[in-house]
Amino acid sequence: MTAPGAIISGSTAIPVRNLWLLMLYASKLFQRDQRLRNGSAEANPDDLFDLITEILVVATERRLQRSLGRQYRSRSDTLTRVRGQIDVLTTESKMLLAQGRVACTYDELSVDNLRNRVLRTALVLAARHVGDITLERRARALAEILSQYGVSARLVTQREAAQLTLGRNEQDDVEAIDAARLLIQMTIPAEESGKQTNRDPEREAAQIRTLYEAAVRGFYRAVLGSDWTVAAGEVHHHWPVVDATAGLAPILPIMKTDTLLETTSRRIIIETKFADALKPNQYGAVKLSRDHIFQLYAYVQSQHGQDELSRSAEGVLLYPVVVQQLDESAIVQGHRYRFLAVDLGGSAAQIRETLLSVPRNAEAVGDYR
Repeated sequence: MTAPGAIISGSTAIPVRNLWLLMLYASKLFQRDQRLRNGSAEANPDDLFDLITEILVVATERRLQRSLGRQYRSRSDTLTRVRGQIDVLTTESKMLLAQGRVACTYDELSVDNLRNRVLRTALVLAARHVGDITLERRARALAEILSQYGVSARLVTQREAAQLTLGRNEQDDVEAIDAARLLIQMTIPAEESGKQTNRDPEREAAQIRTLYEAAVRGFYRAVLGSDWTVAAGEVHHHWPVVDATAGLAPILPIMKTDTLLETTSRRIIIETKFADALKPNQYGAVKLSRDHIFQLYAYVQSQHGQDELSRSAEGVLLYPVVVQQLDESAIVQGHRYRFLAVDLGGSAAQIRETLLSVPRNAEAVGDYR
């Protein structure tokens, strides 16, 4: 299978050749698996699918050596004895009691649960697209074993796979499920399982924007050292208001940053914008978006007075390269602002170097691997 290349069309056409690389960075598998962070996987995106397939196959084989996980699922059936709860409406409307039967709703342990369906779906898709013939046969054989155990043949969607959560007693499945989710994402760009027709460019652009943001955050979580903390959009910044009227708080918009990088000495607020960084204004002059700048300025300035780091908080607007490279910065009112574009059509090494330049400073903060 060849690594995908795509033109994502929104308000601006943005070239993206390294979709798989973004998916890898955004995945939990990248953050957990050292093999994917040794550089060779990033440098060879064409081999990513085979590598993830191997991780999935080995993890599933190891899982089957113990047992196939069972979970309770709700079932409705007509029985000759009561099991679980009686479905009174169905029993009465179909006059089942006269036939010596009763409609029941009950829970039963089954291997046909979402966890195993996700694994089987990923194995089926891997067998279709993987380049290595040995991996293809192993993936196909594992999918057949799951079917023989009773796992449904219906392929799950990317959305269904994302909804799967594992309990404390299911941590042995983490690696297999993370690999399965990533493979499903790499092979099913549309919402419907197995269908790649009637794709909506506007909706697809929105999905890539979300992927871009998650990829940037996932990259920093996996690559930065333990001295750094990486927070997602759950971090809210409050307006530094005083003497506010009673009705102001409910109507003020929430300031929610995309990504926050922090050490004991630095705080960096990163806003990812999947759009052209430079656009002509009404007079034809090429400018940065004033809305983007004002948004970042508000986020940074709202830090004042919170703690020691608020005095030197930094702000970064991170764009993809559309027409030209961009890397400009300045200090405004004691805070450094940087406007940077990453070339998503470039090599993995270039993408990595651009992203690492954000936390790196003149003192060479940390050793990033």
